[in-house]
Amino acid sequence: MGSNKFFKGVILGAVTGGLLSLLDRSTRQEVGSTLRNSGHYISTYSKNPQKLVESSREVYEKLRTTADQVSRDIHFISEKVDEIKGLTPQVKEIIEETKETFEDSTEAYKDTFSGHEASNELTAQDEESQPIASSFKGY
Repeated sequence: MGSNKFFKGVILGAVTGGLLSLLDRSTRQEVGSTLRNSGHYISTYSKNPQKLVESSREVYEKLRTTADQVSRDIHFISEKVDEIKGLTPQVKEIIEETKETFEDSTEAYKDTFSGHEASNELTAQDEESQPIASSFKGY
């Protein structure tokens, strides 16, 4: 019994809400326009059911073509994902090799530049201990 009142209340609330929304002028105009267009389509298709069949067939063909295309796209993407899964170990190995190479190069750069800085310090000290005139040899 309670559900009977529930559904009556829902229906009454929907009708009340619909009527209240029609207080807005633009909503009334839009609803009227939609009803007129719907009535026009219904009368056109009821007078000429073959036109409805043709329209339905066109829509069906478009949907079928789209579904076929989506199916092919999904198949293609699935193949590419499988290829990527197969390449992952190779890519991981390449990344590891590249990382090791950069680490080795980094150490070599550190050795090169740390030796260069030490020689620059010695050269700077040597230059400071020499008289200024000796740095202008030949002038």
